[in-house]
Amino acid sequence: MRVRTLAAGLLFALLSVARSAHAQSAPAAATATSTALPLRLELGNSKLDAEAVRKAIELELKRPVTLAPAAANAPSLSVVASTNHTVTVSYSTSTGEVRTRSIGIPDDSARGAEVIALLSGNLSRDEAAELLADLAAKSAPAEATNADSAEPTAATSSPEAPPDAPPKPNPAPPPPPPAKAAPPPAKTSAPPLIQTPFPAVNLSLWAPLALYPHAERQIFSGELGLVYSHVGELRGIGLNVFVLRTERDVHGVTLATIYDDTGGTVFGVSGSGIVSRRQGLHGIELSGIMNLGSGETRGVSAAGLLNLGRDVEGLQVAGLMNRAGALQGVQAAGLLNHAQNGASLQVAGLINNSANEFEGLQVAGLLNRATAFTGAQATGGVNIANSISGVQVGVVNVAGEVDGAQLGVVNVAKHVKGTSVGLVSIAGNGRVQPVLWASTAQLFNAALKFTVGPVYTQLGGGYDRADRSYSFELGIGAHFPIGPIFVEPGVHYSEVRRTAQPYSSQQTEYLHYRVAAGVDLGRIAPFGGVGIMQPFAHPDDVSGAVKAEAFGGVAFF
Repeated sequence: MRVRTLAAGLLFALLSVARSAHAQSAPAAATATSTALPLRLELGNSKLDAEAVRKAIELELKRPVTLAPAAANAPSLSVVASTNHTVTVSYSTSTGEVRTRSIGIPDDSARGAEVIALLSGNLSRDEAAELLADLAAKSAPAEATNADSAEPTAATSSPEAPPDAPPKPNPAPPPPPPAKAAPPPAKTSAPPLIQTPFPAVNLSLWAPLALYPHAERQIFSGELGLVYSHVGELRGIGLNVFVLRTERDVHGVTLATIYDDTGGTVFGVSGSGIVSRRQGLHGIELSGIMNLGSGETRGVSAAGLLNLGRDVEGLQVAGLMNRAGALQGVQAAGLLNHAQNGASLQVAGLINNSANEFEGLQVAGLLNRATAFTGAQATGGVNIANSISGVQVGVVNVAGEVDGAQLGVVNVAKHVKGTSVGLVSIAGNGRVQPVLWASTAQLFNAALKFTVGPVYTQLGGGYDRADRSYSFELGIGAHFPIGPIFVEPGVHYSEVRRTAQPYSSQQTEYLHYRVAAGVDLGRIAPFGGVGIMQPFAHPDDVSGAVKAEAFGGVAFF
């Protein structure tokens, strides 16, 4: 397919140049032709649209074109499509001469119609160029004769010329205009493949040393090779000890120890011990190191090291890296996954990366990265997304727009429609407030309070000079604003240590069940509340009874 696509591109460029060269002569030829050009189409199972082809040819020829049988002694055009992505265009002149060209066309129907139109114009303009050349050759002697007969008359009728004056030399007649050369014939694509007769099995040593000469132009049911096999198309089984190359599609199974190269689409199984390469895949692709694909993948592509492909719908499995232009299905890699856009599941032992949109689940041991994500990102390290609709779960979560939740130790976002829960949660529409308060359990306390949406988290500590003790405290709770008034129920954990023995195991741990209420005055927010202290780890000389607690303070900014 790669060779056919290159040939079609080169032919498309040559035909475009030919059309520009005949831009002046084409309108005149079209104006002179008043009758519609009959067009016969045999498109078979191709993706070409008959009306689109007719309109493209009509636009190229600048004359009416109709789908009708050819009339006798009149120009006509026929287009016949084959099953191997080639078409044959034939132009019949009024004298009965037939010009025929074959060309490979792209899979895209609109581009294919344009290529057919360009080839049709090229064939029809061959006739116009020859006619113009004949007319120019016939008119040149007549113009020269008229010029010769006019010059003596002019010399004889001149009365002022003195009798002894030397005769003036007659100016040489201008040379006839050069005839326009006919455009070069269009280059054709590779000819259609030949179906090899039964049993259609080829044996290759090192192409072209094979049982069938020119095997790259033929269709086989089987291929057995020792060093290097090169066939046109396989509809069965192909095996080679080292390298197997198929110019076009594979319908069946191909296996090679080192390198398996399919120029078209694999419909079945393709495998290689080292590298497997193809354009498209509808089935299973296996290789020991690398899979390379530049077209769609619908099925399973598995490699020990690297998968590269586009339009994946199915499963990619690699020990090191997966990369896809689009993904719907599963990517699994030991190190890295990369998809420009995708849907379903990415699983990597280290890194997931989606350059564009992704819908589904990303799970990685270290890093998840997505531009636009819908679903869940989960990692033991860092989650990063430009925008996410769903949830991020990780040690560090970073996002631009969040419509959902962030759960982690550190959460950072530009805007959160939902909430962020962590030791440190910073959002553009959230608040970070220093807090000072006193309680019946600890006289002096200070903390940083992070509020994003309906959830707050708090990290701080306290000191009691009389008791010579200090504490660490972590808390989480709900934040309910009612105008300037807010209510915050929450649960806090604290650990109290003595300054004389800071590293002793003799410390007390509490759970604090608190309810606070306050007023948000803008720059400051005074609050107060009550709670219950429940000790759950303490030395023997401390009572385990539940205690009441009262507290009050102020939050800034």
